[in-house]
Amino acid sequence: MRSRLSVSSFIRGVCVLFALLLSACVDAEEGPIAVLVAPETGGALLFSEELATIPRLLTDHGLSVEGAVEMEGWRSSWDMDGEAGAQMRSEVHTLAARRLVPVLGATGARDVISSNAGHISSTRELGGLLESDAIHGALESATGLHRRAAEALSKGEVEVALELSLAAADALWEVSPRQVAADLIEKADEALGRNPGPDAYSQEELIRVRRLMYGASEAVEAGDYPRAIRRAYYACQLLGANPP
Repeated sequence: MRSRLSVSSFIRGVCVLFALLLSACVDAEEGPIAVLVAPETGGALLFSEELATIPRLLTDHGLSVEGAVEMEGWRSSWDMDGEAGAQMRSEVHTLAARRLVPVLGATGARDVISSNAGHISSTRELGGLLESDAIHGALESATGLHRRAAEALSKGEVEVALELSLAAADALWEVSPRQVAADLIEKADEALGRNPGPDAYSQEELIRVRRLMYGASEAVEAGDYPRAIRRAYYACQLLGANPP
């Protein structure tokens, strides 16, 4: 189980990352802009507009109280490992879509699909800058889910379309700065835990690794996800752990 990133660190992160988007948005006419953060590590995707995640949609449409269980389930799922987290999100997507249908209807579902289309398109525009297998995988997953959502809506299956759209947004959230930082820190912690003995690394290496990991955790608390990504990434390299 991962340690939960605090709400306060998330808010600070939004403030820190907002500055990175200002210059990118100056020339934007419409639609979200995608920026690659910490590209030397493989990077993470930062968007000028929020992804259509469960917390955002429920909050935007006045359902944060009624949908508190879904919102908490979504947040908790990112603290879980691998398949357990994915399974939790799948269940929450179904519940949230069911709750959103009466409020959004077909028109609202179309807006969510359009939002995902903008995020996918802006990511593809990064082209050759995308060298990360994780980002490529997330992009392809989001694209496939988005197409299925659009097809479902064309058949009048509004709830299915919303469920698939929530999954598409989450595919991109997996490579957001906040989530990439959390994944890298977890991977470094696991690698160090597998080889904690004094013979596994030199004293100098251990000191450097622990400084990097402390710096990464400190950066997360400060909401500086790019710095957290870099430090955790280099810690993974020193520990011989392949970054996700």
